[in-house]
Amino acid sequence: MKNIQKLLIVAVLFFAGFAAVQAQSETEKFFVGKWKLMVYGLPNGDTEMVLNITKNSDGSLGGTIGGDDANANKLTKAEIEGNTFYANFIGNGYNVPLYIEKKGDKKVEGSMNDMFDIEGTKIK
Repeated sequence: MKNIQKLLIVAVLFFAGFAAVQAQSETEKFFVGKWKLMVYGLPNGDTEMVLNITKNSDGSLGGTIGGDDANANKLTKAEIEGNTFYANFIGNGYNVPLYIEKKGDKKVEGSMNDMFDIEGTKIK
């Protein structure tokens, strides 16, 4: 009887772990790609940026933010926690944090440097 209980506990833990991995991969699929972001209230005025989130061959996340790819800043940090994507990049010599949260099928909202609101739409 104890063996059956142990087997049942192992099975429940396995399926719970599988469900967590599946949820993470769905969230990753949502965020990976190109996003058109509008950042409001920057010193030079509201600015449109492109955030390109990629998945590297080692499974980590990376990407760029800025204008076209030639002038974009590389993300120095990129990770997902829950339904939120967190990133950092170097802009004008400063480490700039940002986050965006899922707000619909192809919509996100967030903040840059905890001062400037972000709204975005997935474009690829």
